[in-house]
Amino acid sequence: MKKSSLVVIFMLASILAVAGCAHLAPAPAKGSEEALRQKVKMEWEAKVRKDWGVVYDLAVDAYKSKVDRNLLIQRANVNVQEFSIKEVKIIEPGRKALAVVDYRINQMGFDFKITSREEWLWENGGWHLNLLPTLRTPFDKKR
Repeated sequence: MKKSSLVVIFMLASILAVAGCAHLAPAPAKGSEEALRQKVKMEWEAKVRKDWGVVYDLAVDAYKSKVDRNLLIQRANVNVQEFSIKEVKIIEPGRKALAVVDYRINQMGFDFKITSREEWLWENGGWHLNLLPTLRTPFDKKR
């Protein structure tokens, strides 16, 4: 009797252990649209929290070489209230992707609804936000 009760206890413990891990899904493949969607979500959640350091960390290296982290954080004065990811699409696998995000900001007491089209580039084994276009001014020469 003792041996059969140990087997039953072991079986129940095994079933509970497997059931406890059932909600854990495997991480998406690094270059997949789902992995990109998670990065886009991370970016916009950081913008809502005003955690601009996270946004800087997601940027491509070329942007980071031109803009100091503290400068980005000091100049970030956008009050993102909410966002909705409309589209995430890989244009060139392992190279380039596009994300379209609708968001609402509040500036000086007025709400504005804006759509952002973001370019994401594959760099250093992951997706990174191309913030280089934000460095252009209306006075730059057309290329």
